Formats: sequence, structure tokens, C-alpha cells
Amino acid sequence: MRIFYVAVAAALVTALAAPAHAQLLPGGFYIGVQGGWTKLEDVTNQGHPTGGPFAGQNSESLESFNDGFNVGGRAGFKMGPWRLEGELSYRANDTHDLQMIVPRSRPGMAGNAERHSVAEMANLIYDFDLGLGFPVTPHVGGGIGAAQVTRNLSNRFGGTHDTVTVFAYQAIGGVRYMVVPSVAFDIDYRYFATTGTTFTSTNPDQIRSDYPTHNIVASVSWLFGVP
Repeated sequence: MRIFYVAVAAALVTALAAPAHAQLLPGGFYIGVQGGWTKLEDVTNQGHPTGGPFAGQNSESLESFNDGFNVGGRAGFKMGPWRLEGELSYRANDTHDLQMIVPRSRPGMAGNAERHSVAEMANLIYDFDLGLGFPVTPHVGGGIGAAQVTRNLSNRFGGTHDTVTVFAYQAIGGVRYMVVPSVAFDIDYRYFATTGTTFTSTNPDQIRSDYPTHNIVASVSWLFGVP
């Protein structure tokens, strides 16, 4: 969570250092809550046994997931069209199907399988002022940070119950509606992904996989220091 706290601290320092005459649109420090829908793409799991009777017998499976959800919060600072924020979010998806491919094609054995993550992100977002007087304005942005990704899967061979910390990144695009000058409502599409994840199973195997997600996120933000 270190990068989340760094981003929040940077936003506070910027707020304190900003000159009194700086134009804030709509102004200053803000906090927000968010939630929505998450789709985790199908992933290929590559197993590499490191010991036991299956050592050296690599495996491969295709795992698909049910639609899931995301929740989170953020805090940041807005100056002009720019927003700098720290974001903390949680995503979860249950496994829909597990299909073995290597060493032979067959249905996989998975009980109560799911994958979830906790992410700490630093985001930079740009709000477009179209100058047309519309109450809705578009924005784009991106973020980097860290994510703790967990894979839970149970079968007669033991399964996987492991969490790894990896680099995370996201692309952001959406629209904002100002409910009142101090309250904003946003709807975003966010592509959130991480670098490759390597989990340790109980076999023990090294399970290499990925974590690419598509997210629809609705949020409400409260802005302080509005003129």
C-alpha cells in the first residue's frame, strides 16, 4: 500500500504549496468512493512442478471466470484540468470453468475457485473542458502501482492458495457530471492489469498466469475548497 500513501501525501503537499490565486476547477482536495463491474479475461495457467512425483511434468490449463465486482476509494488533488490521486481498490471473480490442455485435454478439477486482488494505485487524470456549457465532461488518464493478487483453487491434489505482489497498471476513460459544485459523479471504463503472476501450489508447482481485467466503475467524489 506504500504507493497509495505516497500519492495521497503528494496530493496534500501540492494542495498546501499551491498559491492562493491558482485557478482550481472546480477546486482543491477531494475524496471519493467507487464500485462497479469487473470482467477478468480467460487466462492460461502454466504449471511447473518443482518437486514430488510430478517434477518436470509441465501442465497447462485454460481458466474462465464469472463476472465479478470492484469496490474502492480514492483521495487526490485537482488543479486546472489535472487530477492527481491515490486509489485503493478490490476486485473479485469466481472461476466459471477450468479446462486442462496439457498433458491431455480434459475438464479440470476445481472447487470453490476464485481470483481476487487488492491494488494501490497512483493515477493522473485529465478533464477536458469542451467550452460548450455541458454539465458532462470527458476525461482520460492512467495509473501505476502494485497489486496483491490471490488465486484460490481446491482439488484432490491440493490446489493453490497463494497471494503474490506484482506491478499493476491501468488506463482510464470516462465522463464526469457535477451534481453540485462540491459533488461529482463519474462513470469510467478502466482496463486494469498486472505483470505476470507466479503462484505456488501445494504440490508444489509454480503456476504462471496473468491478470487482465475490464472494469466499469461508478464513483462519487466530494470536493473541498470550492470557490
